[in-house]
Amino acid sequence: MAEAWIGAGGWGYFRGPSGRPLEDYARAFRFAEANVTFYRHPSLTTVRRWRRSVPRGFRFAVKVHQAVTHRARLRPTSEAMAALDRDIAIAIALGSEVLVFQTPADLKLERDEAKGLRDLASSIPPRIRVALEPRAHRSGVLPSPLANTLRDIGGIDVIDLSRGETPRVSSDVLYTRLFGASNGNVWEFSDAELRAIGDAADRQDVDRVIFTFHGVKMYKDAARFHAFRATGEFPRATRAAGPEAVREVLAPDARWPMARNDLLRDHGWKVVTLPDGRNVHTTDLFRELPDTRYSSADQVVRSLGKGTSKRNMTEQSKL
Repeated sequence: MAEAWIGAGGWGYFRGPSGRPLEDYARAFRFAEANVTFYRHPSLTTVRRWRRSVPRGFRFAVKVHQAVTHRARLRPTSEAMAALDRDIAIAIALGSEVLVFQTPADLKLERDEAKGLRDLASSIPPRIRVALEPRAHRSGVLPSPLANTLRDIGGIDVIDLSRGETPRVSSDVLYTRLFGASNGNVWEFSDAELRAIGDAADRQDVDRVIFTFHGVKMYKDAARFHAFRATGEFPRATRAAGPEAVREVLAPDARWPMARNDLLRDHGWKVVTLPDGRNVHTTDLFRELPDTRYSSADQVVRSLGKGTSKRNMTEQSKL
């Protein structure tokens, strides 16, 4: 089986016992994608402190600054080259082997952009790999100039296995940035979805798979996936199970009243634990609700509880 790096897109929101996000994060994971570098370049003093605060075997990937991918749009302008030089210095200080280029969804990567990427890559040390997420080409084949450039520079075609994507350019490394089924990052992964991600990765003939979770529940998703890869079992997604788990996930941000369709739209992406231990989307439960307006989580839970009792009685009558 391929070596697996599992983590999330940054550690800034991670909360642990010490109150130092990166140190606490590194107790749970051994990989992180540094996304702050897309917005600003931290000082090398700060970057070296990051490196000292994690174990020796901890791995980083570094996201390339937006000056390169979004403002210069892969053209090797003086601003882009200066920003890339900072990205490279940060990657070297972190011991990173990967620079992640995420291009905007409106940028088609044709001949000129492929040439720009080639020119940019020529300044990157050989031990650091280019990992390209071409958002304008999420599905289908890559334009030939781009595919040829990626092959020539030993680059990695970054994909999202949770959306059924597969690499268009062969590599010994599979890099997947995982967002889930939503248009943005508002998603949480069920057991079935995490299992499918692992199965899709295992079908690839690669030496290493880098799994980077990016949804609003990225730390929780990454932890559950890590546990599953290590033990074959999924941890609980919620403390409670069944209808009471719904109360737990609605409590932080639900605004009442809501119709059933509102629940499906705004909260159906969340994951709850069932009494049998499976972790599923709340959509699976909300679909069973009567099509009415709900004034509170209590009302939803009571309605789900009645439905559960009826199902149990029906199942017992069949025995």
